[in-house]
Amino acid sequence: MSQRPGRWLDWGTWLVLAQAVCLFVVWFWPAAPLWELPTFVMLLCRMLIALAVVIGVFGAVALGRHLRVHPRPAERAELRTDGVYRFVRHPIYAAVLIGSTGEAVLAARPEPLVGLIVLSIVLHLKADYEEGLLRATYGEAYDLYASRVPRLLPRPFGGR
Repeated sequence: MSQRPGRWLDWGTWLVLAQAVCLFVVWFWPAAPLWELPTFVMLLCRMLIALAVVIGVFGAVALGRHLRVHPRPAERAELRTDGVYRFVRHPIYAAVLIGSTGEAVLAARPEPLVGLIVLSIVLHLKADYEEGLLRATYGEAYDLYASRVPRLLPRPFGGR
């Protein structure tokens, strides 16, 4: 999608707004659970949320002052390929999806589960958009990085 500099409601902004709506539905849907969950499922969901916090913090710390909600890379930011970015290209998106999966299941309602599905679509679109901007910014360096490192889930044992 073409973007005009300084345009407030560009495609990236729409994706951020859609992400915020989905996160509200997943995390803050104002209704009581409709079904009971087994204890092991609740424990697993809480573990997913804790894992997501750890991954998200590592991703955010690696970006430092260049962390942004909008997918457009910050000016003068270096391409991050170290730390958690050695394992996945979008660790913060992965953290959002992992934590939101745990929360959507814990909510024990259909609305947060639907929100999770839509969130996964929005984050896929956001990652596509961001990667186009990263390719335009970093060129071959990003292409090489993207050819080695998976988007959201690390490859087991370093394999392809």
